[in-house]
Amino acid sequence: MEPVEINAGAWYLRGVQADVGYLWDVCEPITGEVVAEVSLDPRSGEIGVREQPGYAEAAQTAADAVRRFADTALGDA
Repeated sequence: MEPVEINAGAWYLRGVQADVGYLWDVCEPITGEVVAEVSLDPRSGEIGVREQPGYAEAAQTAADAVRRFADTALGDA
């Protein structure tokens, strides 16, 4: 899938090239440090999240933004 960038307010989701589905690095906007990763399977709509210790809130904010992306861009995903 082609990478898609998402602005999630305090966090920036940088699209990563993926063979199947969508994948984002969740980055701190000033330093670009990757603090989490969010994936989306466009067939099932399943969202996966992995975060560094202490960044659960960033990961949840990113997952919420990915859900909105899926609902808007993919319809019933």
